[in-house]
Amino acid sequence: QGGMYVIVLSPSVYYDFLISGAEPQITIEADTSDFLNTVKFTGSKENEILYNYRKYLADKTKEAMEIQQVLRTSTEPTVLEENKRKMKAMQEEVNAFIKNTGKTHEGTFAGKIIKINMEPELPTEVPLLPSGKKDSTFMYRTYKNKFFENVDFSDERMLRTPFIQNKVDKYFKDLVYQVTDSITIDADRVLRLAQKHKDVYRFVLWMLSNKYENINIIGLDGVFVHLAENHYLKNADWLDASQKAKFQERVDILKPIITGKVMPLLILQDTLGRDVNLMDIKSKYTLVYFYRYDCGHCQDHAPDLMKFYEENKEKGFAIYHAGTHETGDMKEELEKTKGFIKKYKTDKLINVLDLKLRYDFRKRYDVYKTPTIFLLDSEKRILAKSIPLEDVKGFVDFHERRLAANK
Repeated sequence: QGGMYVIVLSPSVYYDFLISGAEPQITIEADTSDFLNTVKFTGSKENEILYNYRKYLADKTKEAMEIQQVLRTSTEPTVLEENKRKMKAMQEEVNAFIKNTGKTHEGTFAGKIIKINMEPELPTEVPLLPSGKKDSTFMYRTYKNKFFENVDFSDERMLRTPFIQNKVDKYFKDLVYQVTDSITIDADRVLRLAQKHKDVYRFVLWMLSNKYENINIIGLDGVFVHLAENHYLKNADWLDASQKAKFQERVDILKPIITGKVMPLLILQDTLGRDVNLMDIKSKYTLVYFYRYDCGHCQDHAPDLMKFYEENKEKGFAIYHAGTHETGDMKEELEKTKGFIKKYKTDKLINVLDLKLRYDFRKRYDVYKTPTIFLLDSEKRILAKSIPLEDVKGFVDFHERRLAANK
């Protein structure tokens, strides 16, 4: 299959080369002590193009380093000016060479590899706004719009190179504002480009869903739901029925508890059997703290939880301390929950459990491990979920600063 492959001589010594997929045979000869300058390819025009390009860049890099050395060490104004002109002329020459090489060998695999590593051309002038000021975001917007213009998403050989992954990673890291709405718009844009080839689309979709399902930035859970609903469940014909059913199940679980939504109805019972509706709790912030009485982490963190409560109760925090059932024997569950409350002195919290067995906590609230924490505002909207206890205060401080800035 066509792609970029690597000859590995040792963990620190390796050389890459191209296979277009059309060569019946390739011969590579080289002195491994100076691979770049001695390598000879037989039966592969692609590698001749690529390595001639690399040799040129290596020579120009050497020349540039010599000029930089003069610029660092010389104090003569005329010498400095002359070498600045040399550096500028060389940069223009190199840029022209790269552009010309990509154009000359357009349609070859090597040409596509060269092109994908080229930066998009940008205007030299920034337009003025109606106010007469320069448009400060013009270059950013233009660069972002042109970012993928040198990428051939229709060529599945690119999947066996690092370049599509690198480009997509860079785009979402450097050019996409990390909020759900912005990410989903840009994800759809990139996936439309990737749909030029089914396997490329599949890979880019996997990249994005994997990135945003496992990301540690709070509030981006809606990205995975969007990708699952609008791509996996609509376009992923490579999935069988059982795989699609798993995606649908995850969407059904996650969609009602996306950050920003009101927490779904939760009415548990206190140790006297009385209903305690989460929505009835009047507080600026509520921590819904799902735990198990026999969970080692929950036991270890109980003193930290109580310390957090004592330090923050005057700031408007309530803690809905929700025990998840294990056995289905609610008499046993109640007694063991009471034992936990007594042993770890959590009696000042709102201690509740599901005595009426109404809830499947995994399917309703995505509680696959304990403790699991939801942070809610005064309207019981989800501000954060699966947030570590030690991060709650810092997140709330950030949230309040952001609210104040938006007023």
